[in-house]
Amino acid sequence: MLLEQKFNLHVMLNSGKEFRAQKAAPHRDFYNVRKVDTHIHHSACMHQKHLLRFIKSKLRKEPDEVVIFRDGKYLTLKEVFESLKLTERHDDLVNHNF
Repeated sequence: MLLEQKFNLHVMLNSGKEFRAQKAAPHRDFYNVRKVDTHIHHSACMHQKHLLRFIKSKLRKEPDEVVIFRDGKYLTLKEVFESLKLTERHDDLVNHNF
């Protein structure tokens, strides 16, 4: 109850300042929005190019990250790509039918 009251006090004191700061932002994107909508479809979070960049970056930086449990064993991101006979190359990913 105390935490809720502290939050309400924060909102009363700072909501105008936060609204002006958000409205002054030069662009709008997923990370810079004024309204929070909890009903978001994951397909609306990233466009294809952004998702492709993210996957390639993860493959370069964290290839040994465990990402899936398949056929009774855990597979790393690198092993998933190897099993699909894919590399980090752009045309491999874009033209592959999953």
